[in-house]
Amino acid sequence: MKMKILVLIIAALFLASCVAKENDSTSGSFLVISSLTGNDLKGAAGSTTVFSDVITDNSIINDNAVAKVDVQIYNPAKSADISYFNNVVVDQIDVEFKRTDGRNVEGVDVPYRFTQPMNFLIAVNAPKDIPFVLIRHVAKLEAPLLALREVPSQSFVLQLVAKVTLSGKDLGGHRVAPVSGYLSVWCANFADAAPVEPTP
Repeated sequence: MKMKILVLIIAALFLASCVAKENDSTSGSFLVISSLTGNDLKGAAGSTTVFSDVITDNSIINDNAVAKVDVQIYNPAKSADISYFNNVVVDQIDVEFKRTDGRNVEGVDVPYRFTQPMNFLIAVNAPKDIPFVLIRHVAKLEAPLLALREVPSQSFVLQLVAKVTLSGKDLGGHRVAPVSGYLSVWCANFADAAPVEPTP
């Protein structure tokens, strides 16, 4: 009797673990974010820390970033069985912001989170760069970024951590588990480049 109960408990735990994985993904493929980068203080791409200028030459410009994303399969031993249907379409990117000091009220301490629908195909073992918006124009017209315009120097910098989450489905129609990565974002009213004097 005790053996039967033990077998039932083991079976229940096994089924519970299967259901948990099924809730995360119904696909044999999964996404990997190998890097998240944006522009440095000089505007050059490829920086792991993004410098967001809240106003540039009296203009408001959104800040973009790039996610390098790969698709892998859960059972690499069966790589010979990889088919076109294992490829994944990334159909949504979600961006939300946090602060390391724990003050995380959206629209007060950090910008509002937002979603970007898209349709970006990535094949298995063929990583691609996905460009996306990191800081929206409208976020620079709202708290807390709007207040930074009143500090016309690099002396005050609001440091944010952006959580970037990618979602998608394989070409068989199965959802893949969402995957997240993090990017450091420093926001301020950085000094604009000095205008070039005309040659006499």
